[in-house]
Amino acid sequence: MTSGRIYLFDSKGIYYRSDQYLSDMYLELPYGHGYDIIAAFLRRELCNKSDLMKYTKKAYVKWFNHEIDDEDELVSHYELTKKISIKGIVDDYSYILNCSGKRNTLYVDENDLVIDKDEMIVLNFEKVVMKIRRGRGRMSVSLIDDEIGICVNALDFYNRMFIGQYNEIDWSIRMRLISSKNYREGEYTRRKLYEAVRSIIMKDTSIGEYNLDASLGIWSDQTDDRAKSSYDIQQIMRYKEAYCRFPEGGTTVNFREPLIRGSLSEIGCDCIKEDEQVIETVNINSDHARIMDDALYIYSLLHSHNVKGIFEYFTDDPMAREIAGIIDRMYKGMKQENDYINKINKVRKKIIFAGATIVE
Repeated sequence: MTSGRIYLFDSKGIYYRSDQYLSDMYLELPYGHGYDIIAAFLRRELCNKSDLMKYTKKAYVKWFNHEIDDEDELVSHYELTKKISIKGIVDDYSYILNCSGKRNTLYVDENDLVIDKDEMIVLNFEKVVMKIRRGRGRMSVSLIDDEIGICVNALDFYNRMFIGQYNEIDWSIRMRLISSKNYREGEYTRRKLYEAVRSIIMKDTSIGEYNLDASLGIWSDQTDDRAKSSYDIQQIMRYKEAYCRFPEGGTTVNFREPLIRGSLSEIGCDCIKEDEQVIETVNINSDHARIMDDALYIYSLLHSHNVKGIFEYFTDDPMAREIAGIIDRMYKGMKQENDYINKINKVRKKIIFAGATIVE
């Protein structure tokens, strides 16, 4: 068990402390929750008591499968004095967020700890392991060669899940298996289970009762806007890369002019070829970053064979999650290429820290 807690300075001269988060609060992708807190701070999703209350309640349900009855127990608050004292730290990790607009001083187990404005400090017990300062407005992320493909593929898989193309899960796992023997033995059963999950999750759509060969369509009025926004980002990234690699053009979908349909503003994207490498610089805002981070998270679960984890993102329905757990167990024992998950997590860190400065 790796426990943790959030400390937050707001703009009104008050600081707040969350209740203790119970496990997996370390800094490691995809299952450590520390990077989720860092991302929420950098995207300005954690700025005040209301934000912290909502985040903590959601975290208990999402991370620990625990509903909160008494919200008063979630967050404690204190008047901001000249020096805030945090004594006897018992948490493995403490995440201290300064949204006050000015420098503050903490007193952590007899040591002064200065935290600048727009800065976050991560402690492992009383030891500082990271200081991050967030930027403002739009941000840039540079991806090189395979990293571009990973991001585009993650966005593609993410929006396909919203339109009901669950056969993409099975197909993607098959492509990275070392041996296909166990895969073939359970293929028919898995397909029927995926259809059962979809009949629950998409029961209110036009394809709820169809088999896996049907899909909702990316531009359907019934399609979640996150899918459309994901597809918008994907289109622009693959279009820019395609013409950078092949300026003469081509006939594949990559060369088609992007059709933007989501609610988010269009990303900026520049692509250059340097020493036989393609470098793509993507200019995004916090909403784009959230979509890209979620897509990469789901993509990492796919390559970990964590089907239940994937569907826990898309539905709260207990029956759908239970069936997903059965599918999960059917993939156990199938060997895969493990290094690809590390590559996904490397790209995800770039998205999380976009626009931020690592101070120490």
